[in-house]
Amino acid sequence: MKPFNFNDGTREQARRAAEARARFHRWQAPGRSRVAHPAHGSVVVPHASNLAAILNAAEVWGCDWTTITDAGVWITDQTEPAAEMPIHYRKGGQAGDH
Repeated sequence: MKPFNFNDGTREQARRAAEARARFHRWQAPGRSRVAHPAHGSVVVPHASNLAAILNAAEVWGCDWTTITDAGVWITDQTEPAAEMPIHYRKGGQAGDH
């Protein structure tokens, strides 16, 4: 019988699992904010921090979050419905970036 080993699996698997957990928790944040961008419009997303709101908005818009340099993050009514977490996550906003 093989002893339990914390190192089973690859580092890539561990990184992907951590990224998936972070994404899930980012979308479960209790706060709400409106992220407005001149080119993409505005969207209401869960808000744990301004960065988390921009990450969520970029995911909804399907673009790379690093390109969003001129967006505004505004507080909104907590009863306003937030966008749903996209099912297909395209890292970097490009289909070939996986």
